[in-house]
Amino acid sequence: MTAYDSQEEQDANIKRTAALHALPIYLREEDPNFFKTWNVGESDQPDVSDTPVALLTVVSDTTTESSCVHFSPSSLAVVVEDDLVISDIPRFADAFALLFGLMYVLHLDYPMKLANTFTFIQKMLMGLDDGKPLKPCLNAQK
Repeated sequence: MTAYDSQEEQDANIKRTAALHALPIYLREEDPNFFKTWNVGESDQPDVSDTPVALLTVVSDTTTESSCVHFSPSSLAVVVEDDLVISDIPRFADAFALLFGLMYVLHLDYPMKLANTFTFIQKMLMGLDDGKPLKPCLNAQK
């Protein structure tokens, strides 16, 4: 939230980015391989090996943000099974929704370390109920 507070301009996209980055933390889940950052000034290709599912934030070498949350990246990409499947996504919330849609349509399992996060997105944000009751940690969010 400190990175969010330090933003000079706070619009709806910045708020969505902060909320989506904070959701796994709030639900006490952590997967360091899910939110990846690629600085195009440091390497030619992003390191997405051994990455089942991830959101890749593409930043330029002129980016001065020192935080792990980049509110104005060059672009974003969706990584599934070690491949960039969708790239050049302008906003973080759009990338997150596209990744969720791919996982839902292709019947991919949610990442084990982020199961509650994706269940929350499925049932609360997208309104896709599977008939199973919510876990207590998610029911409190409802």
